[in-house]
Amino acid sequence: MADKLPEDIIQSVAIGNLKSISEQPAMLSNLAYSNTVNNTNLSQQNAVSFQQAMNDLTLSVVAKASNTISNLTPLEARSAVDILSNNELAQTIADLKSTVQAFAN
Repeated sequence: MADKLPEDIIQSVAIGNLKSISEQPAMLSNLAYSNTVNNTNLSQQNAVSFQQAMNDLTLSVVAKASNTISNLTPLEARSAVDILSNNELAQTIADLKSTVQAFAN
C-alpha cells in the first residue's frame, strides 16, 4: 500500500469539495437575484422608451393640429364663420320643406 495518499491530503480534498458544494446555493441565489435585477432594469428602460415615444407622438399631433388651425385659407375661414355663426343651411332646408308642403296640398 505504498500508493496510498496521506490522510491529510484526502481530508483537505474532502473539505474543499464540501466547501464548494455548500457555497453552491448561495451562488445560485445571487445569480437569481442578479437576473431579477437585470430584468427589472430592462422593463423600466422599455417603459421609459415607450413613454418617450408617446410624448413624441403627442407633440407631433399637437403641432399638426396647431398648423392646420393657424394656416386657414380665406375660403376655409369664411366657411367656418358661416357654419358656426350663420344658419343658411337650416334656412335652405326650411325653404325646401315649405316648398314640398305647398305642392303636397
